[in-house]
Amino acid sequence: MLLLLTCYALLQAIKCNPKRFARMLALWLFVQFSAGVLGQVAFDVNASAPVRSLYAHSAFARTPNSRLVSLELDVSTLFQPGAEQAVKEIMVQAVCRRDDVVVVDYWPRTELQSDIDGPVQVLQERDQARDGNLQGFGGYPGIGSVSGAWNQSDYQSQSVQFLQRPARELTVAAGTTNRQRGVYFKMRPNSQTTIEGSRKLGVLLSVPENWRADLMDVTVQAAGLEPPHYRKEGVLARQSFVVAVYQENDSVASAAAGEYVKHQANLIRCVKLFSKTIEQRSFPTPFHKIGAKLDLYEPEIPDNWLDAIVYKPGMFHHTRLSALPVDVRVAIMNFQDQKLRIETLSGVASKINSKPSMPQNPTAKEPQTYTLGYRGLANGTSR
Repeated sequence: MLLLLTCYALLQAIKCNPKRFARMLALWLFVQFSAGVLGQVAFDVNASAPVRSLYAHSAFARTPNSRLVSLELDVSTLFQPGAEQAVKEIMVQAVCRRDDVVVVDYWPRTELQSDIDGPVQVLQERDQARDGNLQGFGGYPGIGSVSGAWNQSDYQSQSVQFLQRPARELTVAAGTTNRQRGVYFKMRPNSQTTIEGSRKLGVLLSVPENWRADLMDVTVQAAGLEPPHYRKEGVLARQSFVVAVYQENDSVASAAAGEYVKHQANLIRCVKLFSKTIEQRSFPTPFHKIGAKLDLYEPEIPDNWLDAIVYKPGMFHHTRLSALPVDVRVAIMNFQDQKLRIETLSGVASKINSKPSMPQNPTAKEPQTYTLGYRGLANGTSR
């Protein structure tokens, strides 16, 4: 019955507004084509990063109860054959989720490079020459004749020699964003450098005194000439990551970051494993897909549910998530518990969740996990 209603709605949409239907169909085809284009560039970032404490109190600290820590991001870029000709720029953006974490410094800074090593010697010469020639002939019949000539020449030569700095091209641009809550790096290739491969990026943060761990959102994108004509510039690929950062030599924070990374990977693995089932439950037929593009059908499972769980702070709940496979729902519960544990160590959880679903003691070394049908306890029993 739902299929018949969807087909009827599509026919009505085509009949009432064929141009709008054609635009939506073209958009859907473009999205399908772009999926293959985005696969030409792949990114990767370290899943966790320890931070090293510098000075407990210094002039760089923004508040009296803050300290400085440094961390490194290892960003990798992989090009498929032919993609390196189209990509002109790689941009990395990173921001911590806690509001009072401030970017104090970063490296590398903005860099300019030139193919010419050393100054350029410039020689300018200017010559000026003036010649004058005057001839005259005169006479009177019967008396005689007179002739004369006058010549003048003036020549000047001037030579100027100086050293000039060679023109340089931008290879790295870096700065802060979001009122110094985030940092960005733009990298461009030239004859001496490449943007493919791995590169380490450093960030110096001012964090609260009781800060122990946090989640950093990292977005990497490639910009360049868009296919198929390669004439217009635009964003070719974009990928988002979450990096668990933790205080160095803090066993509890390190364990929490490790558990977060493990359960995030398990969630992504479950989503990929049950991707066909999730798609089938969201869109039972191809007509449901087209109906969703035309805003005529609401999927059984929200489109952005995974992004909301991974990238939004706090716990994410939605009644339509009950349509997910049970293994995926268990992976979601485990992951959200670990995310809440990291937010507790950073001090954000108390602001977002008024009633957390886990104990408030952040020093608990054994995280709570879920399995099919029950919630595991520390002593191995069930309830």
